[in-house]
Amino acid sequence: MAKTKIAILGGGMAGLSAAYQLTRTSELRERHEVTVYQLGWRLGGKAASGRDRDGRNIEHGLHVWFGCYDNAFSMLRELYAARPPGGKLKAWQDAVKPQAYTPVGVLGDDGVWRYRPLTWPSNSGVPGDGTLLPTWGQMIETVLGWIKEFIERTGQPSPADALAKAGPPPTSVNPQPSSVLEAAREHLRAVGSRLDGQRRDHLDHLVELVRWARDAQAQAQKLTGRSPLEPQMIRDILDILLATMRGIIEDLIIPDRLFESLDDEDFRAWLIRHGADRDIVAKSTVVRVVYDTLFQYADGNVDRPSYAAGTSLGVIMRLVGSYKGAMMWDIQAGMGEVLVAPLYCRLLDAGVTFKFFRKVTSIEPAPREPLIQKIRMDVQAETTGDYDPIYKTADGYDVWPFEPLWKQLQNGEEMQKSKVNFESYWCNWPRAGEETLERGRDFDIAVLAISLGAYKQLNDQDPSMCAQLIPRSKRFADYVANVGVVPTQSVQLWCNGTSSELGWTTGKAATVSGPEYLNIWADMTQVIAFETWSDPPPLSLHYLTGTYKTTLYRQPRSNAKVPDIARDEIREQAIEWLNASSYAQWPSASSGGKFDFEVLQAASGAVGEARFDAQYWRANIDPTECCTLSAAGTTKYRLHPNETGFDNLILAGEGTRHGFNTTAIEGAIMSGAAASRTICGLPRKIVGYDFLQRRPSQGPG
Repeated sequence: MAKTKIAILGGGMAGLSAAYQLTRTSELRERHEVTVYQLGWRLGGKAASGRDRDGRNIEHGLHVWFGCYDNAFSMLRELYAARPPGGKLKAWQDAVKPQAYTPVGVLGDDGVWRYRPLTWPSNSGVPGDGTLLPTWGQMIETVLGWIKEFIERTGQPSPADALAKAGPPPTSVNPQPSSVLEAAREHLRAVGSRLDGQRRDHLDHLVELVRWARDAQAQAQKLTGRSPLEPQMIRDILDILLATMRGIIEDLIIPDRLFESLDDEDFRAWLIRHGADRDIVAKSTVVRVVYDTLFQYADGNVDRPSYAAGTSLGVIMRLVGSYKGAMMWDIQAGMGEVLVAPLYCRLLDAGVTFKFFRKVTSIEPAPREPLIQKIRMDVQAETTGDYDPIYKTADGYDVWPFEPLWKQLQNGEEMQKSKVNFESYWCNWPRAGEETLERGRDFDIAVLAISLGAYKQLNDQDPSMCAQLIPRSKRFADYVANVGVVPTQSVQLWCNGTSSELGWTTGKAATVSGPEYLNIWADMTQVIAFETWSDPPPLSLHYLTGTYKTTLYRQPRSNAKVPDIARDEIREQAIEWLNASSYAQWPSASSGGKFDFEVLQAASGAVGEARFDAQYWRANIDPTECCTLSAAGTTKYRLHPNETGFDNLILAGEGTRHGFNTTAIEGAIMSGAAASRTICGLPRKIVGYDFLQRRPSQGPG
């Protein structure tokens, strides 16, 4: 029997996930002939990383994994069980380690940013074990338990007047917020983990317990005057929790509706509708952290937040209520060597073919059939033989280069001197040729795994690669037009002092909701051990990221100055941020009210801001590098992989419909697996894929 020829367009995590599932067994390898076509010289998409000429790891952004990423962890575990990368990466536990400490930034009434400690309890779960998700009741019980522990660590309201004004607790418990929350957990255990079908008075009692804890906290703050930030944060958490509990019961459990049924409303508006304090919703970090973590700002502008209520609520429930082991897990080296290189080697062993330096320019349907007939590509560069994109370090594991391996390219020396960037939308280097894939000859099925931004008509000069598909499929056209993308930025700083010497003394941290726009920060010092340093290595390494307020991603290809404009803007903004805002995390790295650039590791002779030039920063403005927005009113336009309107065109990517419906490596991996399932029926189970479309009465997924 002839094999089904499958052309996967795009080697990001969705495309690689699809290839992995399509060739996972010997039987599948007998059925499928898979070829991956990739822009430029490396794989991974937003998860790609590469080694620069100094041996440093260079990322697209800041990559940490959440403990609810069952499908991502499952893939990682399978890869390492089959063939560990080697060197320091002998087992999957060497590649990712628990990160429980995740402080959040708070802007005080005095206008000063501070970070509030936040530590997540661990549990006995193992991420990626394939077990079912918890029920509604179990997830809510987990959330209540975490808040109870947080209150006990940071202190509870003590004035008796505050407790009296909050009213008697609606149960015979010690009248403290943490005790009442524990009573709420006991109530959940008593009524059972399935909340659908419960008597209304049982559900109302649960809400009343949370209400009492919230009111006691608020009254204590009023009686004691201006409160420290920790009690204020507890009040905010309890207020948002109360509104969330009311909303879940009223909008989801009682009517037995899907998370997605709420998605025409913004999350903030949904909270207010269910009684949340408007001031808390507008200003509190407790709400802002949800938007910051998933980059939910139109055009990267923090003044234009929008996050579909059901999707954001579902993401919160997954992140907080279903994590295994630890809430967050730190990647120990570059994403390229931890995940992408082992996956690439596994796919090679499975017979997958890779064609690098292929830029898709047009996907064309058959004249009178709902089928894709042709796929046109630019050949960006000709190779001197079969292109081998990775190399081994002295420690024995595979890494990707930050630039192409020029010696393997025809005219490579000239390209290198010209600093050609094949990954850039604005690359103006002449193409080396063209390639056209024909249905029946080169492919039977095409998997469109290129990021959503590339489908869009972003300006009036450049035709979209999907220009011929849009008039033929209204659903596909609506998807492309209505699901948005957002540009981001990232900065990496190698420092010649430890984090504690810079002034951060509370432990290794991964933070969110700090000062804009570099409002997400992680201490990634562990990566230094995987880098190559001839001189004494730096003592700490810090990754920062956030959205990038810009519309440069819409500029036409002919404007070759765009990358330089963006790079200069990010440099200027990053230096301004370091001078004005970095004091919140690195107070010892400031001098005279300005950032002390001498703490940055750089070549001898560089002084002041010139030392920043030895660091790394990037603007993720290429349409394929922009993250996907999950704005209110857009979920209904998302498509499952088989809903393009063309029988042999399958979608894969974080912009599709999946169990997160938001920008996340887990969503991309789930989408790729779903693309495979559309083609061959496998994998049968994708943990959490239907989570946002599962009714409470359906139980865990």
